[in-house]
Amino acid sequence: MYILSSSAVACLSLLPVVSAFYPYTPVYSEIHSRKDFHRSVRRAEGTPNTRDGSVSLSIRRTPTRRANNYNIIRSQPPTQSNSAAIDQDGTDFSYMVTVTFGSSSEEYHMLLDSAASNTWVMGGDCVSDVCNAHNTFGNGDSTSLTISDKTFSVVYGTGQVGGNLANDTAHIAGFNVPLTFGLASNVSSDFLSYPMDGILGLGRGDATSNTIEAPSIMDILVSKSLIKTKLFGVHLSRNSSGVNDGELDFGTPNSQLYDGDLTYIPTIANTNGFWEVAVDDAGVDGETLGVKGRSAIIDTGTSFVLMPSDDAIALHKLISGSAQSGETFTVPCLATEIVQLSFGGVTFNISTADYVGRNLGGGACASNIIGRQTFGSTQWLVGDVYLKNVYTVFDFDGSRVGFGVKGEEKVASATTVSGTPFATPVSVTEKPSTGQTSIISAPTTTSISIPSLSTESNVTPGSLLIPSKTSSPAGTTAPTAVSQQSLSASASPTHNMAVRGGEGSGVVLALTALIVLAPFLIRIEGLRFICL
Repeated sequence: MYILSSSAVACLSLLPVVSAFYPYTPVYSEIHSRKDFHRSVRRAEGTPNTRDGSVSLSIRRTPTRRANNYNIIRSQPPTQSNSAAIDQDGTDFSYMVTVTFGSSSEEYHMLLDSAASNTWVMGGDCVSDVCNAHNTFGNGDSTSLTISDKTFSVVYGTGQVGGNLANDTAHIAGFNVPLTFGLASNVSSDFLSYPMDGILGLGRGDATSNTIEAPSIMDILVSKSLIKTKLFGVHLSRNSSGVNDGELDFGTPNSQLYDGDLTYIPTIANTNGFWEVAVDDAGVDGETLGVKGRSAIIDTGTSFVLMPSDDAIALHKLISGSAQSGETFTVPCLATEIVQLSFGGVTFNISTADYVGRNLGGGACASNIIGRQTFGSTQWLVGDVYLKNVYTVFDFDGSRVGFGVKGEEKVASATTVSGTPFATPVSVTEKPSTGQTSIISAPTTTSISIPSLSTESNVTPGSLLIPSKTSSPAGTTAPTAVSQQSLSASASPTHNMAVRGGEGSGVVLALTALIVLAPFLIRIEGLRFICL
């Protein structure tokens, strides 16, 4: 690793102090003015949901441009009940769900914040310029809205909001939740670059520790027996994949979004309501840092991974060609190394698709792993850069966080490098007969080229993974790959396949037979293909 000159990193930002939700906007993001804005109003259609006697207005999920630069990428409808689609801003920086309030059919994009339980929306009487660029809610928008004289104020890292408390029914995921929330009349300019209209608080704080002293949405869902278990699951999608399957699941994890069992890690007691868990270690491509005594605050409202400077420096030293300038780093845009975090005895990958950020020119890209101490000297703030690689369960009753991995999402690549395999072994968990959790290795993979297909998964575009019986030393599995450039033999009428290194026709025939018999020998689930 080398040190960049100041001129080479002019476009890298200095980071503000953080508190819970981290409103950090990279310098290359555009600031949106009020003249760019027009309201996005989506009227109800179909039969209203009348669960618990109140009216739930259906939301049509169609592409919406809220302004010239406020582009909301719609997610597909969720695959299970009691769930809401998670939309995003098209840059993988902000993830939101749509909520309607009371009798209003206007939708509000609420950012998911697992680090705080405060819920607020920009109010109709907001005097800040920021509110002119967002949907607001207030008198005249809902006949059931009541606004109290009680005020609230929430302070974030570089911004704050304040206003009055209000009561109305929040309609989300098919639920009708009578909720006390904040109507913000003052919103700092830090929120101008975010397409959200408010924040949905999903933290662990209670009514005595909240800035907004009222039951959270999770408290109400449980108290009214709308969900059996006080937990929620989160699956964040990558815009580059084109799948758009982000999902927020209340009460029950969606087992279709991960393979095997969840790996649960007990939370660390804290006074802030954070979902904080112990970190076993971190590393790159299997080479670990050997750090001890670290913890991670798991936060859906933070875009990046932030850790104290020494830890970030040590981690980036393991990435070939990385460079440092203060709190920020660059990495090669063609980086292939996989960053790894270990929790609960299991190693989870952060793909290059997520930690390799904005292209800064000259082959250098911004790293989305930042050397910034946000809280204590041993605390990391782990946001969406990591969470896009896992399905995450936040379990209130069990005081634990669970991570699950879908097979094709173990590794996703930011850039295709010819002849370079991206598949790496990933630890997963299973439940043996003793009821204890053990760690096993995922199967080794061999890449077989299929022209015109690619996958936002653990293979390079133009490749299909099949199990391999090759093992590496020390009992671990190791990935093997077939170069697309070495293809020469025909395995089917439509796809040409061959192996690297001239192993001969016998290997070709064996691979051909395996492809033909694979549907009968193994079960492959959830493999997604995207046309180039």
